[in-house]
Amino acid sequence: MDITLERPALAVIITVLSVLILGGHVNAVTSGQVTVIDALGREVKVDLPVEAIVSIAPSNTEILFALGLGEKVVGVTEACDYPEDAKSKPKVGQVEMNIEKIADISPDLVVAVASMQLPVIETLSNLGIPVLALDPKNLSDVLDSITLVGKVTGREEAARLLVERLERRIQDIQRKAAEAVAGEGRPRVFVEIWDDPLMTAGPGTFIDELIRIAGGENIAGDVGMEWPEFSLEVVIERDPDVIITVWREPEDVCTRPAWSRISACKTRRIQQVNPDILTRPGPRLVEGLAELLEIMHPGSID
Repeated sequence: MDITLERPALAVIITVLSVLILGGHVNAVTSGQVTVIDALGREVKVDLPVEAIVSIAPSNTEILFALGLGEKVVGVTEACDYPEDAKSKPKVGQVEMNIEKIADISPDLVVAVASMQLPVIETLSNLGIPVLALDPKNLSDVLDSITLVGKVTGREEAARLLVERLERRIQDIQRKAAEAVAGEGRPRVFVEIWDDPLMTAGPGTFIDELIRIAGGENIAGDVGMEWPEFSLEVVIERDPDVIITVWREPEDVCTRPAWSRISACKTRRIQQVNPDILTRPGPRLVEGLAELLEIMHPGSID
């Protein structure tokens, strides 16, 4: 999939489409029943219109709001902090879900994460509550998840428009990244996830994919796990040109012994990035992609 920041000439059109999507006027919610296959391979039947939705993962909450379904969301987790309106929604759990509270809400649909919430999915399904399990593993899967949520909630047209907008933006970033790489090559990138032990993002993570699409080379891209521990010495040896931190202050990164020899520390190419736009499998991953492009290839974003 060719992955676009909109050109200025399209800005007005995109703005209008966004208002329509978020305002809920793109397509009417229909009646009847819809059947889909979710990430667990299960047949999920949902009666339309969907009036009450519980989201038990922050990424799913972001997808629902992006499709203009915020008013239909009647339950979220303590971690669902975006958009701002999600914070005021009733809470149904944090890591552990309050099954009794979800059952009392009697939602038309619960949106869950297949790989992390299987016991909850099974319990709620046994109670007769429709549960849609999502489990995107890459950027393309995220777009497919948006489409699936749109179908099961009667918001297919809104989902189509959102996916098309995100695809255009991704395509533009890919083009700009290819131009930058042709002229400058791929900078070596280290992403600090945690400091004690020192952990980073390896293959199979959204971070690794986003770095690659945006024209960089993840120095942990060849390790055999998603979230490996790295020694200080290995980072020095692999000598990243860019360091990205998701919580540690940039000025503290290079205070470690001998890290002053690292290229990124010499040139002060150290940036802190909100981890949510790099790890949550929702629409904002494309924001993270654009931010990585600008960090690795400054001046690429118009």
